[in-house]
Formats: sequence, structure tokens, C-alpha cells
Amino acid sequence: MAIGGLTPGDERTAQYEGLADEPTGAELERLTEIYYGVYPDGRARRSWPGLIYVRVRPTWIRYSDYNVDPPQIVEFSADPLLRKV
Repeated sequence: MAIGGLTPGDERTAQYEGLADEPTGAELERLTEIYYGVYPDGRARRSWPGLIYVRVRPTWIRYSDYNVDPPQIVEFSADPLLRKV
């Protein structure tokens, strides 16, 4: 997956590869509590029909900023990214 700048002329991108799963049971409860700590209004949405929670764990990320000279490119590999939350 890659996303680019959010405004015309913005020369920044983020590229992302990772693993996704749908946690259940105690693991889902643990992760949703972390999520609600940041987004407390998420509790109100939990009753929405069809709502699911997907955990995405990145294995590789590259951020590039071509708005600056020289360009800034930062890459993260699997080892530090896969540390358990």
C-alpha cells in the first residue's frame, strides 16, 4: 500500500507492507481497550451492525519526503516493527 501527499504539490509518500488478522476473545478485548484509550468515542460504535476490528502489523514501512533537498527517506524493517503491543 502506498499513500501520497494530501494536498496538490505535496511530494511525500508512505509505503507499507504488513500482516492483518481479525483478533477475537481476550485478545480483541485487550486491543480494543488500548484503542478506546486513544479514541474513547469508539465504545459507542461497538454496537454498529457488521463492525469488525482488524489488527494490522507492519513488516516494512518507508516514508519519503521529496519536498526537501536532499529528500528525506526513512525506512523501518520487520524486527523493530513486529514488537508486540
